[in-house]
Amino acid sequence: MVPVTDDEGLGRPLSVKEISDRAQAFEWNANIPFKHWLRTTQTLQQEADMYLRDHNFSQAYLLYLRYSTLVVDLLKTHPEYKKSPDARKELQKKFLTIDVVFRNLERIKPILEQQYNAWKKAESTQKTKPGHREQTSTGTPEGSPSYKQHASKDPALSYASRLLDAGENQDLAVELAQKEIQRRDATRKATKKNGEAHWEQQERRTAGFWENWTQDIAEQQGEDEEAFRKQMESTRRTLDQDTNLPPTNTRHTTDRPHNPPSVPSYSYPKLARSVPVEYSPQHLGSSEAPLSQPARPPKQEAARYYSPLVPERPVKTPHPSEPLAHLRLDNLKPQELPSRPPKLPDSQPEPPKKQQGVAFKPASYLENGEPIRPVFLPRQLRRQFLEIASENTKRGLEMCGILCGTAVNNALFVRCLLIPEQKCTSDTCETENEASMLDYCMEEDLLMLGWIHTHPTQTCFMSSRDLHTQSGYQIMLPESIAIVCAPKFRPSYGIFRLTNPPGLSHVLNCTQSSTFHAHSIDNLYTGAENPPGHVYEHDSLDFYVQDIRPGARNSAVPSKKF
Repeated sequence: MVPVTDDEGLGRPLSVKEISDRAQAFEWNANIPFKHWLRTTQTLQQEADMYLRDHNFSQAYLLYLRYSTLVVDLLKTHPEYKKSPDARKELQKKFLTIDVVFRNLERIKPILEQQYNAWKKAESTQKTKPGHREQTSTGTPEGSPSYKQHASKDPALSYASRLLDAGENQDLAVELAQKEIQRRDATRKATKKNGEAHWEQQERRTAGFWENWTQDIAEQQGEDEEAFRKQMESTRRTLDQDTNLPPTNTRHTTDRPHNPPSVPSYSYPKLARSVPVEYSPQHLGSSEAPLSQPARPPKQEAARYYSPLVPERPVKTPHPSEPLAHLRLDNLKPQELPSRPPKLPDSQPEPPKKQQGVAFKPASYLENGEPIRPVFLPRQLRRQFLEIASENTKRGLEMCGILCGTAVNNALFVRCLLIPEQKCTSDTCETENEASMLDYCMEEDLLMLGWIHTHPTQTCFMSSRDLHTQSGYQIMLPESIAIVCAPKFRPSYGIFRLTNPPGLSHVLNCTQSSTFHAHSIDNLYTGAENPPGHVYEHDSLDFYVQDIRPGARNSAVPSKKF
């Protein structure tokens, strides 16, 4: 396999309208429990904050706009909202910080417009140069989708100056994530010491970003360049050592299995023994062999490719050119409005002249051709969880844990095993007091990336109950995974996701309520571990265990902190 190098010049930035259209591309399904939609809004908000800190303004804008659509327009139309005082109370909390979301949208919009206009101006200049050839295609041939086909359309990738393959650069991905997570942890601990009011939490998460974000971009680029330099030197030394090795005895080589040295798998053009794979907008229409991926979705689905769900009808969202005040806050009671109006900055900071950043390519593709981000999973997490669940396993009771983590450089990293309050039986495990889970994840700036549970008396598979639980995670986070542990059987574990299609939409529309029930179609779920999936287990990825069950003593649980 030829190592993939960083890809310069990924193509044009997206316009505000293009990003906004993608923000609308999701299905509002009132059959999904209200608590799952609440979890979705929290995931959107936290993801947007993370992408903003990564200076990925395109993806942050998309997620903030989708969050505002759910909170302001749609959640109050859910049947449970009209019947349940608790549901109304939870939605009221969302409005306490909605003004910060509006403020971030207002600040990001002119940055996106300036980046897009600068690209249009440069493109016009390029067309007037002698010898310029018009590109007739902006993607790979029909039926051969690859990351190149999506890169020019994906807001999560349009900001980056380097696009890397996560599988070929796993050590680098973990190293960059570790630095960023440590920086976020330090910032969060500093704000906790200030003892600021709870209603200002969301503002604290992003307000400091705007004070010196241009300087942060330069510092982050310098740190990333240093990491690349170290990796390149390591690769060169390894190649030099390999060149100077004496010829090996053929018989000796066949008697002992050859273990190749651990080498960072990416390469640079200046290394003589590596063959770089170039990527630029001019190559989008080339005839090179594409990566093996699922068939490209129909054009009407490709227009909405970002969401794992195809909307049944267009979702009403304010056009980006309209003032954010036109969001449907007029239907709210005065006490439901945010406590303070947004305070826009006196002057808008200038965006960088050149987009900066590192992003990791999609690690896999859904069945409809949509790309999904790589997920890095600590290899020791499964063993740690089985130790915690061992007493339940001896008694024949299931147990579950939540996989929590963060997004860095368009990749997801599991860094916390959260043990929630739960009710366990021989066939099921149901989480209870979900508000405590959400509060902990919000306080620690963690995304729920999936879950893990045991089958103490059954084989390794996804039951009908498991499928419905998993659908709640994959509503807005298609990378979410389910790990099933069956310690008494072989295979003893599996990492799964719902297919899309047909699995996700079929399960979301299933109205059967019995614990175990049959579905009318097969192929509802598939393996997610790489290859060919999007999940990478990594030895160097540390994690910690947080047990929030009543009476739990976390100090008694061996853990490592990332």
